[in-house]
Amino acid sequence: MASEQTWNREGLPAWSYRSDRIMALEKERVFLNHWHVVGHINDLKEKGDWLSFDLLGERALVIRGGDGSIRAFHNTCRHRGSRLVEGDQGHCRGALMCPFHAWVYTLEGDLKTPSQPDKFPALDSKEWGLKRLELEIWRGFLFLRFEPGPQGSIAEMMGRHEDELSVYPLESLQPTDGLYTSPITPVNWKAMVDVDNECYHCPTAHPGLTDLYGRCYEEGPWIDGTHRIRGPFNENPSRRELNQRYRELVEQHPEPFRSIPQAWLYIGLFPVSVLVFYPESAGFYRSIPLNAQTSVMTGATYKYDGESESMTLARETSTAIDAEVMLEDKHICELHYQATSSKYWDHGLLGDSEKALREHHDTLRELIPELNSSKSPGDSWH
Repeated sequence: MASEQTWNREGLPAWSYRSDRIMALEKERVFLNHWHVVGHINDLKEKGDWLSFDLLGERALVIRGGDGSIRAFHNTCRHRGSRLVEGDQGHCRGALMCPFHAWVYTLEGDLKTPSQPDKFPALDSKEWGLKRLELEIWRGFLFLRFEPGPQGSIAEMMGRHEDELSVYPLESLQPTDGLYTSPITPVNWKAMVDVDNECYHCPTAHPGLTDLYGRCYEEGPWIDGTHRIRGPFNENPSRRELNQRYRELVEQHPEPFRSIPQAWLYIGLFPVSVLVFYPESAGFYRSIPLNAQTSVMTGATYKYDGESESMTLARETSTAIDAEVMLEDKHICELHYQATSSKYWDHGLLGDSEKALREHHDTLRELIPELNSSKSPGDSWH
């Protein structure tokens, strides 16, 4: 029986997935002025511990200061613009020193001294300190943005999920294998996020997940910048050996972890962050554009403090399940993205179970009205 719901079912125009001009607008209107999850406070246990985050040519540094406070800065020396720290995370002993000309900054971001200070006029330590970035801590997770923007605080955005998330001990999460970055995927970032915004593809593209969840996905709308998808475990026994072993291990979790629902819960935050909550772990991932036609997925997994042996094994098993899912998603993203180069394919037609995808697109259209054009407005857009 055909759907009787009436709503605009058009996806974004195909040309917008390959446009350098749109990518430039997305950088300014979507990425730099919206929140991004970058880690957890327990990634920075010691004074001088740091994390880095790169986004479309901008570089951020999050560090625990000598006073114990966590701050975010541009990862850029004020002298000649060199990157101060290299890699995803690390530790500075007592101070930050630029690898180019050895300017030194305190762990709180103040300029301590330029090298050869007699070659410079007197420099105010605050004025010439590192440039601060806005940072918010929500239940242990670290969020930053490069510029003020239209979103409220993370606490406000996550408010409607607090009751459901109260059972998860997030503040005490412990790092496992550090930050990860996927191989470069030859697709626009929107193609990756589109997959996250619907489960219509799951029975076909993810047979393993379907065996774990059944067909009982819970999909909610985008409301105030967040989106919820939940997969409760299949009421019937799983057939795949990996899923069988995982569910057997989850049944062995001790209290209080045994009280965590047997489900995989995902909370998306516009534009590209997703928080992940499992019975034995939590974490995040992000779809990060490198340019208009290539992207990577980055993220981290954390264990619960007091992890039991069954939880360790379950976490390792869920990681293996997730690895399969990521490969499957990568494949279908590439298959879909290839169509955006064809002059015979204009846009997608969305079904009722893909409304959240349209809502994400609508938010992009509000921020970038140019996306309302069905055709690329001239060669200058490419």
